[in-house]
Amino acid sequence: MTYEHIATFLSVVTYNNISAAARNLYVSQSTVSTRIRQLEEELGAPLLIRHKGIRTVELTAYGKAFIPIANQWASLWKNTQHIKTLEDVVQLRIASIDAVNNYTFIPLFQKHLKDHSKIKLSINTHHSNEIYSLVENRAADIGFVFSRITYPDIIVSPIYRELMYLICHKDSDYHDDLSCHDLDVSHEVYLNWGVDYQQWHDMHWSPELYPLITVNTGSMLQRYLTVLNRWSIAPMSVIEGAIRNNPHLTYYTLHEPPAPRICYEIKNRYPNASLSQAIEILDEEIRDFIDHDQSICTFEEWMLQGQ
Repeated sequence: MTYEHIATFLSVVTYNNISAAARNLYVSQSTVSTRIRQLEEELGAPLLIRHKGIRTVELTAYGKAFIPIANQWASLWKNTQHIKTLEDVVQLRIASIDAVNNYTFIPLFQKHLKDHSKIKLSINTHHSNEIYSLVENRAADIGFVFSRITYPDIIVSPIYRELMYLICHKDSDYHDDLSCHDLDVSHEVYLNWGVDYQQWHDMHWSPELYPLITVNTGSMLQRYLTVLNRWSIAPMSVIEGAIRNNPHLTYYTLHEPPAPRICYEIKNRYPNASLSQAIEILDEEIRDFIDHDQSICTFEEWMLQGQ
């Protein structure tokens, strides 16, 4: 039994006429008749009642009962053909924090879409602890975080660093090499960039002092910096995105900057074998992206000293 046999039977049923079915299938009437006869022989029962001189066809009871089975068979065959076209397509599930997804890696992901049509990316934003859990449970294939946590089945690899700067309105009274002691925390738009950053912040401003406002994403941060003398601390990729959205913003260096922000790639120690090539391709793209993007720097081992 082949798809041609099933398709021919269903065409005869649809048109109720062998010659019309033949025209629809672009074959001869004799081919239609031969296929129907072969199908009947394989099934061991007649499907059509044949009357000489009558163009329309009549189904036997077996033929009528066979219609839903034939439709199901044809549907399964089409689904099988569809699967064959997708056999080389894989999906990588990426879980990252907001800054990576919405700022740093947007050019990387855009280029990947153009270069690799058979590697589909599913990108979701989560907090660091959630990302570790997703990768550990294989609900995500790759994670990007800014905190290093030990899990027995997770491999943590530092991949790049970003320097931190002060960001503010360009008409504010700030400048390069500004001391933290000259910044009023009551004007701060605060975003906690991680444990190391929090410790640095507490060294320069009393934890008992409250910032003007606390936010948790880079996109929120930039919305509150439109007033003069408000300020925040952010990595360069977030700053560049903020300035693109609002050209009235600018950035300055600090005399006592926080430590470079290190991004870690995390993977499960026992990944899905079918994704290994896709992961390798993405990793190579990441390395190339880091080497050529001026807002981020290649990771070096000394950056982990003291951690």
